[in-house]
Amino acid sequence: MNNIDKNKRFKALLDNIPASYIDNAEKEILADLKREKSIKKLKILAPLVACFLLLFFMFSINEDSKKYINSFGSNYKVVQNIQMPDNSKISLDAKSKIDVLYNSNSREIILKEGKALFDVQSNKQRPFFVRSDKLIVQVVGTKFEVNKMKDKTEVSVLEGKVKIQYGSKDSTILALLEKGDVLEISKKGKVNKLYKKDTQIIALWKDKKLKFRKTPLNEVINTFSKYVEEKIELKLNTNDTYPITGDFTTEEFNKFLELLPLIYPIKIEKIKKQRIILKNFS
Repeated sequence: MNNIDKNKRFKALLDNIPASYIDNAEKEILADLKREKSIKKLKILAPLVACFLLLFFMFSINEDSKKYINSFGSNYKVVQNIQMPDNSKISLDAKSKIDVLYNSNSREIILKEGKALFDVQSNKQRPFFVRSDKLIVQVVGTKFEVNKMKDKTEVSVLEGKVKIQYGSKDSTILALLEKGDVLEISKKGKVNKLYKKDTQIIALWKDKKLKFRKTPLNEVINTFSKYVEEKIELKLNTNDTYPITGDFTTEEFNKFLELLPLIYPIKIEKIKKQRIILKNFS
């Protein structure tokens, strides 16, 4: 059989194949080609997808690592150098409480009660805020004390600068404090005092020291009362402030009580180691 006859016979066989069979075969061939191309694309894209997923995972871990929520408090003793995740340090005076709220954008401390000393690590991308009621203290990196009292808050700066606002972080700046500045602001946002103070006598409580300079007796008692378990009552003549000048440690309340009757006509009564009453001689 020559080549011409072979070609004629092959053509006759093709003509006898059903058209539907040929269409199905073409579709299967095209599908196989598409699958091969898809597999090749996947092989190319797989490393890129893996890198993307790895970066996303690392970013998620990094963001989570910046989140930190905690609470700290003290009873009758000072708690020093509480280490924060950003290496900032916070010290608490006796009978003080704070809430810590860190996220990727900011670092925020809520002073619930008492005094706290802040030594803040600089991070311009994550500013550091301290709240006392509606008062907001904002810093980047500095060292300062915040003292929350019943009807006012006092901010004292040892190093750097702090920005004072009231209400919200977008509100008007009330003051920009520098080293040695002390600001006293009422609970309603009114600035009571703004003055200079020797930084060496700011936050002396951190070293268990107390310094009084013509301080009214009721304020002295309020200060000492944070470091003792006994309840202290004053039943004194309200016409006299009984100013006190002297240096003590936070553990010298009994020594102070021994000295007090030597300078003022005040009698000390101790009741079952639970109550101490200060009153005038009758």
